[in-house]
Amino acid sequence: MILNLDVEKRTLGKKSDLNKLRRDGFIPAVVYSSGEKGTPITVPTIEFNKLYKKSIGEIAIFYLKDGNDEVRAIIKEKQIHPVTRKITHIDFLELHPGKEISLDIPINFIGTPAAVKEGAVVDIARRTLNAACLPKYIPEDISLDITNMEVGETIFCKDITLENIRFNEHEDLAIVTVSIPRSAEGTAEEAGDAHTEESAAE
Repeated sequence: MILNLDVEKRTLGKKSDLNKLRRDGFIPAVVYSSGEKGTPITVPTIEFNKLYKKSIGEIAIFYLKDGNDEVRAIIKEKQIHPVTRKITHIDFLELHPGKEISLDIPINFIGTPAAVKEGAVVDIARRTLNAACLPKYIPEDISLDITNMEVGETIFCKDITLENIRFNEHEDLAIVTVSIPRSAEGTAEEAGDAHTEESAAE
């Protein structure tokens, strides 16, 4: 997802200056570039929050515009207030066309296994996978169809392939499993025992 955001460069100051920025409706941020010192900027809070909500579940590439200057970047890290849950600081990472980047790609799980109607549960172990690729190959997400999964089946990292993408995860990393809850297994066993006892009594 491509998102355009107007920003302004800022000078480094005291902590009180950052608090004033937040009160005035801005989020302090830094744009980092490979091998270079970060560039401090301010981001309009309301506009950023609107764009950020649109990108939840996908990778967003921000076009940060400051006058005639424009930088393509992704969110590297963000700080969130523990009480208000508001974003208080953002680290952006600039994208360079010929330089590979490592990032967490969200997984979009598609469909529902038929076994769920019979009491099975879908156990999702990972919702993102770390991968490396050139900026032009960055996907919005990883689409993973789990419709045909059966009880006892697990999808591992090695089962997923994306062209021009290299995963930085162990190949045997479990992503999603379909299983029967232990309580349900116990009920089924008890039912089987009861049936055996009834048969013996007859």
